[in-house]
This record gives sequence, structure tokens and C-alpha cells, in this order.
Amino acid sequence: MESTLKHVVWSLQDGEYTSRGRAGIRVQDDRIELAQLAGEALPASLLVPVISAALGGGWVAEAEKLHRQRVNPWQVETRTGMSGAQDYRLRVLENAEWLNAPIVASLHVSMYGKLNKGLRLWLGDLPPLLAAVLQDFPPADDVSLRVYEPVLRDGYREPGSDSGLQSVIDSLKAMEVIAT
Repeated sequence: MESTLKHVVWSLQDGEYTSRGRAGIRVQDDRIELAQLAGEALPASLLVPVISAALGGGWVAEAEKLHRQRVNPWQVETRTGMSGAQDYRLRVLENAEWLNAPIVASLHVSMYGKLNKGLRLWLGDLPPLLAAVLQDFPPADDVSLRVYEPVLRDGYREPGSDSGLQSVIDSLKAMEVIAT
């Protein structure tokens, strides 16, 4: 999958309450990363719609293709904490003789059903984790998504540089706009 960086502005209507936020989705070198950039943490029920909106068609097939190239047996386990938060963990059986089955990827859903830790994993690890998450958090209705490619604008100043305030004040004093 080609490298991409998109921002997705989302809103979800739940009764009279509307939750909103902005998430960043980046895919690079077959790794996917999702980060909360503004607003509320992304509801788990919006995970697939947001990824689909950002990556467009074909991402599921590409992720599944990578997943099927896995060389070791795998399983997804779900752990529910005392608070109700859920952790979805992908284990891979690297060595059956030694019972070596490390966790290679995980996804955390808070007790409020939100992805407050984001997501960062190999694209091939995403399909089995999403299959488990979707069973517990099906895609939400009444959602609004807007996708765009962020652009870095010119004009940023280095940290510690002069703000320019004093020179503006001095010039206004010279024009007698500010009393001394």
C-alpha cells in the first residue's frame, strides 16, 4: 500500500449529544497509525468507517493479503478489565515446542468505548483485530466524516525567536497610537 497521510474530521450523533474529533491516519511501509489530533477520542464504532474513508477502497483486501502471508499460527484474545475497558491482543505462536506465543499487536478500547490510545501496528495485523472489535462495536449510524490531506503551511518561526510584539509597540508609540 502506498504511503499516505490523511486527516478525518468526524462527528457522531447519539441522541441529543454530538461527539466530535479529528483523527490522523498514516500508512507507511505496510504499517498503519491512527492518532487523535483534536476533540474527543475516536469511538471504536467509528474505527472501520474512519479508516475506510481515509484509505479508500482496496485497503481491506491489501491488509488481508498481508495477514494471509503470516508464517505462524495466530489468535486474537480479548481481555476485559475491571473498569470495562477492553484489550484486543493478537498472539503469534512462534515456537510450539517452547510455547512461545508473544503478543505482536494490540488495540485498547476504553470503558467508554473509545480508542484513547490510538493505533500503531503492521497492516497485516489489523484484519484479525478489527474482526474482533467489530463484533463488540459494530459501525455506528448517524456519522459524518470529512477527509482531507493536511498541508504544512509556510511561515513557522523557530522556538525561542522574537514574537515581534515589542517592535509593533515601538512603531505604534512612534505613530502616537499608544500612549507612553
